[in-house]
Amino acid sequence: MPTHRLPREGRQLGLLLAATGMFLVSTDSLFIRIADVDGWTIAFMSSLWSTPIMWGIAARSLGRELPNRIIRHRVPLISSSLLGSISTIAFITAVTKTEVANVVAIIAATPIFAAVIARVSLGERASPRTWRSIAVTIGGILVIVGGSLSGDGLNGNLLALFAICCFGTNLSIWRRYPDLPRTLLVALTATFTLLITALPAHPSGLDRNGLLATLAMGTLFAPTARFCMSTATRYASPAEVSLFTPVETVCATLWVWLWFNEVPPTATFMGAAVVLAAVAYGVTGPAADVASTPRTHT
Repeated sequence: MPTHRLPREGRQLGLLLAATGMFLVSTDSLFIRIADVDGWTIAFMSSLWSTPIMWGIAARSLGRELPNRIIRHRVPLISSSLLGSISTIAFITAVTKTEVANVVAIIAATPIFAAVIARVSLGERASPRTWRSIAVTIGGILVIVGGSLSGDGLNGNLLALFAICCFGTNLSIWRRYPDLPRTLLVALTATFTLLITALPAHPSGLDRNGLLATLAMGTLFAPTARFCMSTATRYASPAEVSLFTPVETVCATLWVWLWFNEVPPTATFMGAAVVLAAVAYGVTGPAADVASTPRTHT
């Protein structure tokens, strides 16, 4: 099948949605730290708030088509929602077990996983410009992290790595199934998160600040971010969308610095400049070439 390029106009919208989604999700680390309880409880409470709201939005947007959409898209819908739920739980727990800078630095490696998974599962080939941007991005992340990934936070670091594997896989699923109802996807992801964390969670351990933090996560920031990221893959390749994960790295570190007065080292500022420059370089060039049309399922 002949090589083609993603539409330039749609790609710009996809990149804007990706940037917005990652900016919103960067607040998660701050809210997790404010809640100051275990990851299971935070994931449970945030999904408890978001589940009824997102199902209400899905029901309103899809109307009588809701049952038909669930049946029609049941396999990718369930697969993607489970991956999203597991990724969310892993990320939240990682932040409770190690430094925020460690977790978000590892998350920034998502472009590598997304590009490889998209190449294998979709036949999409990232452009040379995108690969160069990825390489420079990883270089900036190495500057930020330096020698901070110590053995003390090994469990958290491994959970963060697991989270980006799930997220990178999900990017390809969203790209392969562009007709997957995004509001329904977010609603089902919240539901699975709620069910998985119901038993190990201890909501009684939350104080007023914790309740407000999980409320903000569950009702506004996390659902909106997930909707933006899943919709972005309709217009841009997974590799390009994942290039915005460093936005979370930089912003999450900034939120914790401003709120908890945790001043990042000089290396963080230097690495952040490299990361932002790499992202700007990667997204201002022509759309990524693809080896074949992304396989879709209807």
